[in-house]
Amino acid sequence: MLLLAVSLSAALGACTSVMGAREGTMEYPGSGAGPNAVPVYVVKDKDTVEALSFKYGVPIQTIVERNRLQPPHRLRAGQNLEMPGAKYVPDSVPDAATASATPGPVKREGLAPPPAQGEAPRSAAPASQPTPLSPASQSVTVPATPPPRFVWPVNGKVISNYGTTTAGQKNDGIDIQAQKGAPVKAADAGTVVYAGNEVRGMGNLVLVSHKGGWITAYANNESLQVKKGDAVKKGQAIAKADSKIHFEVRRSNKTLDPLTVLPAQ
Repeated sequence: MLLLAVSLSAALGACTSVMGAREGTMEYPGSGAGPNAVPVYVVKDKDTVEALSFKYGVPIQTIVERNRLQPPHRLRAGQNLEMPGAKYVPDSVPDAATASATPGPVKREGLAPPPAQGEAPRSAAPASQPTPLSPASQSVTVPATPPPRFVWPVNGKVISNYGTTTAGQKNDGIDIQAQKGAPVKAADAGTVVYAGNEVRGMGNLVLVSHKGGWITAYANNESLQVKKGDAVKKGQAIAKADSKIHFEVRRSNKTLDPLTVLPAQ
C-alpha cells in the first residue's frame, strides 16, 4: 500500500518524501513489493536530474518521463523520484579511522537493497569504492562503431587505471596526475549537462554530453570554469586541475576504459 502511494505521488511530482526516509536517500522495494515497484529517491537541496542520472545509472530521459518532469526539470527538496533500475550506491564510505572505531548502530543506507520476490539474497556492496557510480556489471568494452576521437583532459601520468583493483574495488574511469591549476580540457565538443559539487565523492565535477550518446566526466577539480548549458569546443578549458583529475567516459550510462578512446600520450 505504501509503495502504491509512493508511486502515485512521484508520478504527480509531489514534494512530500517517502515515509520515514531522509532527503538524499534511495528507498528500494522490499521482497513483498509488487512486480512494478521501483526504487524511489527523496530529493535533497541542489540535486539535479543530470547528477542523479550519473550517480545511479538511470538515463536522464527515463527519470524525466517516469516522473513527468517539465522543462527545465528543476527538482524540489523532499520530492519523490521513481528511479527504475537504479544501482545501489553506498550512503557513505568509511575512512580508516571510522573503520577502526567501535561499531555503532547499523544504518539502513549501509546495507544492500532487499532482494525482489523470488530473487536470491544479495550481499552488501563493498565497504569502500573509488567512485559512487555504477558497479562493474555495467562496464562495457569498446563498441563496434568507431568512438569519437577524444583528447586528453590533462597531460599527465595515469596513476589509477580503469577496472577492478586487487583490493576488489571498482574504478569507473582513470585518475590522471596533474599540475595544480593546470587547465582541464573538454575531450570533445559538446554541451555541459552538469557542473557542481553535489555528487558525493566527486568534488567539483563537470559532465559533458557529446553526439552519439557519449558523456565524459571530469571530477575532483580545483575549480570550474563552465556552467550547465554551456556549449564547449574540443580542447576548451572547462576547469582548473587539482593534484589529480578523475576522468570517465560513458555511453548509454555504461562505462568503458578511457584509454581505449584516447590517443597514446
